[in-house]
Amino acid sequence: MCVRGGESGLADCLRGLSFCDEVVLVVDRGADGVRDLARRAGAKVVDGIFPLPSQARAAGAEVCTGDWILEVEPDERVDRALAWEIRAALQMRPGGDWFDIPIDNYVGTTLVRQGWTGTLSARRAARLFRRGVKTWGPGRLGRASLSGAPAGALTGALRRSLGRDTGELVERANRQAELWAEDAADAGRRRGLAAALLAGTGGLLDSYVARGGWREGRLGVLVALLTGLHPVLAQLRAAEILTAEAQQAPAPTAPLRRAG
Repeated sequence: MCVRGGESGLADCLRGLSFCDEVVLVVDRGADGVRDLARRAGAKVVDGIFPLPSQARAAGAEVCTGDWILEVEPDERVDRALAWEIRAALQMRPGGDWFDIPIDNYVGTTLVRQGWTGTLSARRAARLFRRGVKTWGPGRLGRASLSGAPAGALTGALRRSLGRDTGELVERANRQAELWAEDAADAGRRRGLAAALLAGTGGLLDSYVARGGWREGRLGVLVALLTGLHPVLAQLRAAEILTAEAQQAPAPTAPLRRAG
């Protein structure tokens, strides 16, 4: 588990992990209260400054001593049913190397099942895996790759909170677009506005129609709109970052010529 900032909700998350043989908490520039809370809960604390999520996750995985790792974020909860299923699955000595775990996405107290495309949140992810088979890419969005073979999928779900209300969901969408833009700027990638609009239209339709967001009422509309806006916002922000970097770059100096 990786934490940046305060301790809000962390205690609830840690209580749900009491079934684990060990809990490793990566604290990225956290307050003393976060460290104390984690240690009181019996967690190992990896403390440091990690500019990229991949660095924080890799640091946590390196400290783990068990054969299997369950990756959980502070805004996620493991209930008793999922905890029991995880223990039972591992006691069966699975032949594969990772399990997919469903994710139940909540906005406030409302479960939103349909419409997720991965832009704001996934509906399932490989969160239970053997130590050493999962590696995280260098980007800010924490994309990962897996080696080995899948062991199947669990039926119990992680409960993920995407915000206490729709305002926090919009803030999350803005943060995701900012992270994408920073990665794109680092790589020097420029997507034209027309291409971004086309991608946004496709994302909106995918979320609302193909993935059943229309079944979720107002929240389904909001999820689809935020999904469609993501490539446009990310492109505009990436262009701003690249323009600012170009303006700050020192102007090339003319070569000196010797007088004839």
